[in-house]
Amino acid sequence: MSGFSRWVERQLELRPDQDISDAARALQIRPSELKRWLGSKRPPTQETMRLASRVFNAPIREILIAAEYLTVEEASPDGLPTSELSTQELLAELSRREDSTIKILSRTADTASNGW
Repeated sequence: MSGFSRWVERQLELRPDQDISDAARALQIRPSELKRWLGSKRPPTQETMRLASRVFNAPIREILIAAEYLTVEEASPDGLPTSELSTQELLAELSRREDSTIKILSRTADTASNGW
C-alpha cells in the first residue's frame, strides 16, 4: 500500500459512508476508481492527485506529501515544520490557502459554466 492509499483510507474513515460504493457515490466517482486508489502500490498520477484533491476537498500539498512527492519540510513555508512557525506565520499561511481555494473554486465554476 502506498502513502497515497493510506491517505485515501484515512479520508474514508472520516466519512460517514458505509462502504466503498456508498463513499464513491457520495464522492461522485466510480467505485472502481476508489478501489484503485485504495489498492495502489505506486504514487498517483497528477490527474489522480487533482481529482482526489477535488473529491476530498483537500489541499494538493497534503496529497503531494501523502504520495511522497514532497516532505513536510519541503511543503512548509520557508522549509520549516508547522510546529516551528509563529502564530503570525500560521495565520498568514491560512490566509494564503484560503485565497488560493477561492481562486481555484472560481476557476472551476468558470470552467463548468463554459462547458469544459
